[in-house]
Amino acid sequence: MADFSWAPARRGRPLAGAVAVAIAALAAGPAMADESDASVLMSFVAGDYALVGRGPDGGASYAGTAKIVEEGDHLSLERQVSGHSVRATGRIEVPSPPGEGQVLRFRWDDGQAITMTCLVAGDLDNYARLTCLWGADGQELKEPGLEAMFSTTAWAEGAGSPD
Repeated sequence: MADFSWAPARRGRPLAGAVAVAIAALAAGPAMADESDASVLMSFVAGDYALVGRGPDGGASYAGTAKIVEEGDHLSLERQVSGHSVRATGRIEVPSPPGEGQVLRFRWDDGQAITMTCLVAGDLDNYARLTCLWGADGQELKEPGLEAMFSTTAWAEGAGSPD
């Protein structure tokens, strides 16, 4: 029969010092990681996309294309839907309430201020997939607009085909 008793811990200051350093590093880690995490996420989502969506309050379905480009501390989104082009600015943000992770939030003006909040995930080929809710700022909606963006980067390389 095995003996699972604990051996007494070695006493002394070196262990206490190591524990203090580890706690300090863990506490500082999230603060240091935020900026680099945003940079990595922005690099991950940059590329070309096919998009499908539905307008707010049960609006019409649509399909189109999008291109996301890194521009310093933000992203630029260019959407093409039914011949209509929109250019938006995107940033990585912490939603309210905090502690829920990070979202990618795009804002543009199309006769009125529009905000689109996206969750970013990877698809089966490890390309970005965005799922978004959107609507006019300050407008009461029964249902937000829905949009999903699928990376087409792999299509040019022949990857991601159903074969």
